[in-house]
Amino acid sequence: MATPELTRWHVLFGSILEEVLGPVGVLVKTEVVVSTTPPEIDILLIQNLEAPAWTPNQQARLPDGIRESCATHIVIEFKYTESVTDEALQALIGYEVFYRRIHCLDTEQVQAVLVSAHTPRQTSRKRWGYTRREPAGVYWSTEYLLRRTPLIVLNELSNAPHNVFFKLFAQRRRARQEALRRFEQQTWQEVAPRVSWIVRGLMDVWNVEREPEMHLITKEDLLRRGKELPRLILPLLTDEEFEEVLDNSPYMQRKREAILKEGLEWGLLTTRRRDIAEVLKARFGLDDQTLADLERRLSAVTAATTLHDLFQLALRAESIAAFEAALPG
Repeated sequence: MATPELTRWHVLFGSILEEVLGPVGVLVKTEVVVSTTPPEIDILLIQNLEAPAWTPNQQARLPDGIRESCATHIVIEFKYTESVTDEALQALIGYEVFYRRIHCLDTEQVQAVLVSAHTPRQTSRKRWGYTRREPAGVYWSTEYLLRRTPLIVLNELSNAPHNVFFKLFAQRRRARQEALRRFEQQTWQEVAPRVSWIVRGLMDVWNVEREPEMHLITKEDLLRRGKELPRLILPLLTDEEFEEVLDNSPYMQRKREAILKEGLEWGLLTTRRRDIAEVLKARFGLDDQTLADLERRLSAVTAATTLHDLFQLALRAESIAAFEAALPG
């Protein structure tokens, strides 16, 4: 019996980050060469393509522990199913050095970061010299060789919007749920629809699979799950539940925003038309019939700039006839 292919979590993690960070000028690689001789190793690379420092748009999607870094190349060792070990830390230091040498980069341009879905034991952290600092979830070491290598514990990251996409991979269910709530409240509006599908598919994996690492899961699997989930769930909802889901959906939120904008614009145009009529009535003593005809003609004007010009004309026109001659149509 053939051994099933297992999920390469650093690849899945990196492919999702690629969807999130690519649009803001951050390169994400899941197969990184750190020497002139293969093989490639299981690390991620995040590279700033736009500027010497992270831009505000990039920082809005990068987690604590990385968004503050001055380096333009971040070499990440992502530990999802495995715990952090002495060997992993030693290897990561080597990865940073080899990567820097093969790409002819200065020390300040490259930083190694260890990202762990699990919370390392206190005894292990103490042995490595890692102590908790601000912000939450980021540890720094007092050991000389590890002094530039932060440890990011996904379980402990804050619920700030910029931590969402990393925290979705936390080992603790509660931490993942907190990240999902933050995504649904705010972050979904800032990313492409396919990212929402991937996140929805990822949450489906966490909820359904007892041991998702036991078979291969890809980004395409998450996309498929995310797209199918609403179709499978909607027939099971009551009318009240359906209305609640629809009311909180991105589509309805966009519709409400559009209606609000349209209502505000309509209100501003109506106010401007009324102002014009009142100015003309005050200046020329219009009778009710003339005023009604004027308001009817003004109601056909829908461009804000045209109404602005007509208001200025109402203030200086020599006669009502001169004003009416300038009305469109």
